[in-house]
Amino acid sequence: LEFAVQMNCQGCADAVRAALDAAPVGADVKLLELRPQEQSVLVETTAAAERVRELLENSGCRAVLKGMGGSSE
Repeated sequence: LEFAVQMNCQGCADAVRAALDAAPVGADVKLLELRPQEQSVLVETTAAAERVRELLENSGCRAVLKGMGGSSE
């Protein structure tokens, strides 16, 4: 899943990473890419997109789903 996340500084990016790291056991959220300059976060998960968006917004940053798809490998 790819999300547009309003990250204005490195502190925002750190907060997003911490919010995903704090995901409850069983949420199965793996951070693939964190790109603060592009305000983009890419995750791999079996959780619902809405649940991941909520986790991202727990960082204090607004998040919007940009897209979803399978592996590019």
